[in-house]
This record gives sequence, structure tokens and C-alpha cells, in this order.
Amino acid sequence: QHLIRLIVTSKTYKQASIARDDVNRVDPLNKYLSRQSRIRLDAELIRDAGLLVSDLLTTKIGGPSVYPPQPDGVYTFTQVNSSWPTSTGEDRYRRGMYTFFKRSAPHPLLSTFDTPTFNTTCTRRDRSNTPLQSLTIANDTAFFEMAQMLGKRISDSPGTWEERLQYAFQICFARNSTDSESTRIKSYFDSQKPVFIQDQKSRTTIVGQNDDDSPISSDQAAWVMVARVLINLDEFITRQ
Repeated sequence: QHLIRLIVTSKTYKQASIARDDVNRVDPLNKYLSRQSRIRLDAELIRDAGLLVSDLLTTKIGGPSVYPPQPDGVYTFTQVNSSWPTSTGEDRYRRGMYTFFKRSAPHPLLSTFDTPTFNTTCTRRDRSNTPLQSLTIANDTAFFEMAQMLGKRISDSPGTWEERLQYAFQICFARNSTDSESTRIKSYFDSQKPVFIQDQKSRTTIVGQNDDDSPISSDQAAWVMVARVLINLDEFITRQ
């Protein structure tokens, strides 16, 4: 732990990953660690990031493995007819490192984002970049639930529309949005509102039920759609 703390608190490790022209001329391949490496998060951390920004993450330490939601039919083509008793309560939102691992059919999220098979020792994980990864985050049941809660968190925050957007960017990316990003997201937000204004069923499907059983507004549904976009951005699953 002392060695890890020493590394992550060093000036070298805390550098930005942005490449500068003057540094690139001297160290184009980053052999001398003149900048931080830009890498995609590991599979377990991608799920943890979604749980954290949606305020769902259970921080409990230790205990048995858990069974977070996964798509139906995962075990249809395996040799052994296994079951997956989806966890409830706080166990549903525990960190990815506690997910039960079945070697015959690993959790799809873990496989999609290059988790090792656990059959052999792994000294370094592969990092692929495939369309399936984006589709997983966009359509996975767990990430949809995270987007719902993140959207509620944004819509419940005080302030103007722009202040809520900046709040969302600070939560997800630890920075403010650029003017271009704000314009594009505002356009997307405005395009989603009319879809939900006349359709209570769609609003309920996207947002779920409010804690106080109050009517669901089109703004709430539109913010959930924005949350889905933010979670599915490359920047969300990348360590800068």
C-alpha cells in the first residue's frame, strides 16, 4: 500500500495525458513518462464509475460475491444449466470486484471489456475498442438503471438548465462543458421533450416512479436521455 500511495501521489503520475508539441519532439513515445497515459478503465471500474455518478454505489467492504443484473439467456448455450440469482438491495450496487465469476459464462460486461478468463495468470489486461462495448453501455439493464438515477440527480439539482448541465459534467467528467457541447446537448434535450410531453407511458418507462409518487415531467425524461449520452461517451470510461 505504501508503494501504491507513493506512485499515485507522485508528480509524474498526476500529470495530464494531453500531448504538448514541445514535449512530443523530445519524447514522442512517452518513454520518459513526460505525460500521463490515456487508457480505458478496466471492466469492473467502468461499472463502478456508473454506480458512483448515479449515487447508487454501495461502499461496503468485504463479504461474499454478488450477482448484479445481466441479460437473460447468458447460460442458454453453456454445458451446465446454471442460474444467476440477481442480487437485491445494497448487494445489487456493490463494486465490480465483488461480482461472482463463472468461468463457463462470465458476466457479459466483464467479457466485453476484456476481463481475463481467470483460468491462467494474467500480468496485463488487453484493451480492445469495439462497437459492442458502446452497445453494452447503451443497452445493458444495469447502465439503464444508472442513467435513470443520474438523470433524476441532475433534474433534482437546483438552478437553471445551464447550471444543471454544468453540474452533470462536473459529476461525470470533473470539468465544465464547452460552449459547443452545451449547444449540442441543449439541442438534443429540446428534441427529446416533445417526445415525452404527450406520452405518460414513455415518461414512466424512461424515468421510473418518483419517490413521492408525483407526476413525471417531460424534463425529467429528457434529462435521463442526456444522462444516457454522457455515460456512453468515450471520456466517461477513459482515464485521462
